[in-house]
Amino acid sequence: MRSHLVHLASAKTAIRHYGSPIKLSIMLILGDREIVSILAGLQSSSCHQLLESLSKALLEYSASRNATEKVIHQPPREVVTTAPGHTTLFMPASNTATTGIKIVTLPGNGEGPRGSINIYTPEGSLIGLLNAEEITAFRTGLASMIAFLKCPFPKSRIVVFGAGKQAEWHVRLALLLAGDSVQSITVINRRSSGVERLRKRWGNTEHKYPKVEIRFIAKDEASDYDSELKGALAASDAIMGCTPSTEPLFPASYLSPGDGQRKQRFISLIGSYKPHMQEVDAETLLSGTKIYVDSKEACLEEAGEIIKANVAESQLVELGEMLAQPNIGPLEGNMVYKCVGMGIMDVIVASELLKIAKNMNIGRILEDF
Repeated sequence: MRSHLVHLASAKTAIRHYGSPIKLSIMLILGDREIVSILAGLQSSSCHQLLESLSKALLEYSASRNATEKVIHQPPREVVTTAPGHTTLFMPASNTATTGIKIVTLPGNGEGPRGSINIYTPEGSLIGLLNAEEITAFRTGLASMIAFLKCPFPKSRIVVFGAGKQAEWHVRLALLLAGDSVQSITVINRRSSGVERLRKRWGNTEHKYPKVEIRFIAKDEASDYDSELKGALAASDAIMGCTPSTEPLFPASYLSPGDGQRKQRFISLIGSYKPHMQEVDAETLLSGTKIYVDSKEACLEEAGEIIKANVAESQLVELGEMLAQPNIGPLEGNMVYKCVGMGIMDVIVASELLKIAKNMNIGRILEDF
């Protein structure tokens, strides 16, 4: 059996067999550098297409809950935490046409996730092996955008907590998908070093959107952090939490502009993924009539904010359920969205990236795997 790596552009014979569901014997490998290159170059139209693919999967996931024949198969993820404090997640999923699993480790030292996504044909041929780090941040931000774009409130002033890749992609996607609606973005982080790393990764992003005011607040450098935090939150239209915090990032009182009136906002929370974590207090979490989630089952088991506030399943609405309605109607209070992540998100986005990479002749081929 031949087993060697070749660049996709020189593997024309292999490409001709790529679409065969039975005789397929090649695997496309996308490393972190290649995935970053693809995602960084996404245009609005391609991004909207990815958004539609993810939306369809989430719609089918919710619809499959009580279906006799399920389209989406999404078992609960398995979590293993080792003695040094490293947490590994095993996240399988299938939409019948494609099956995959993400295995990702969250290092105990707070560094970014590391791992891979395997994509298979229905018959079990491994057709894709992708680095999971950038995809994890991208697909989480993309899911948040589904709720964000559906939100009927203004989208002018956005506050983002965190300076890692999750925060980066929430900002990138908000700018790419919300168009001229965004007027200002304020990034808030504990350490200035994280802010500087984020600005370097952004490259010329700030110059691409000259009409958008982009501010950074670092807690370790701010002369009056509490005052700056309070002012940014009071003026905000949307708040996006992207930190693995174990305590609320701000008290609910900071959302009041000071005139006694309650302003309606979009609030997304994607940072906490364990019961002891939380990015907001119970008052903020319950500041809307419903809490929108990616998965009721997963959030009730893993989301610290929801567990600590004793939220019942009847208070939750899945994104798929929201998408099944023509509109979300008038909302009382804030629109709060909580996500812990599902394997089907990774499988769908990874599958779409394989198609894009193939069309762009990006990646490496492992023949006769």
